[in-house]
Amino acid sequence: MKKYILTFTFISTFAFISCKKEITKNQNSTDTTTINKDTVTNISKDSIIDPDPTDTIPAGQFGINSSNLKTANTVRLTLQNIFKEDLSKNSIDDYSKRFIFFEYDLNDDGKKEILVGLTGSYFCGSGGCTQYILDNQGAVISRFTVADYPIVIDTEKSLGWKNLFIPSGGKNRIVKFDGKKYPSNPSLQPELKVIPGDGLPRALNFINEPYAWFKF
Repeated sequence: MKKYILTFTFISTFAFISCKKEITKNQNSTDTTTINKDTVTNISKDSIIDPDPTDTIPAGQFGINSSNLKTANTVRLTLQNIFKEDLSKNSIDDYSKRFIFFEYDLNDDGKKEILVGLTGSYFCGSGGCTQYILDNQGAVISRFTVADYPIVIDTEKSLGWKNLFIPSGGKNRIVKFDGKKYPSNPSLQPELKVIPGDGLPRALNFINEPYAWFKF
């Protein structure tokens, strides 16, 4: 009788330990699956989106101030509204339906303005191209004609807004805010007699830096 009881106790103990091991194994398996799932989710959220898949520039090389997709959409809607009639008539060729942008706080109010550059035969001529400055909601602050690239942003201000050095007609022009906007024709502004310092921000500098070209 005692032998039977001992055998039964041994079998019960073995079964309990085996069951406990199986439960622990299942719990570990579940935890591992959860961790892997979270890792995949995090990788998906942090993936870099290429703003311009039509070029050969890797997504990670675009500047943070010139590749935000939300900003690009804001600019696109503004341009589509400005050139609504021309677009409906197909007056603008496909190559000219492209733009670049650069976000920068020009008046130190904590909100970045958007400098927009256009290209193509519809917007550019021998003297330069059409450019815009928009607020962060897409409203037009200034429009430039015969403006070349890049725009250099100075540290000095006029009426609270940073002065701009804009190439026009082969010369750098000093363009100052007049209280409402920047003057539209840079070629009529005073010439900058020196080369802008290398430490100053250069906006729309697509010749020397990776820029995404967006369509509108």
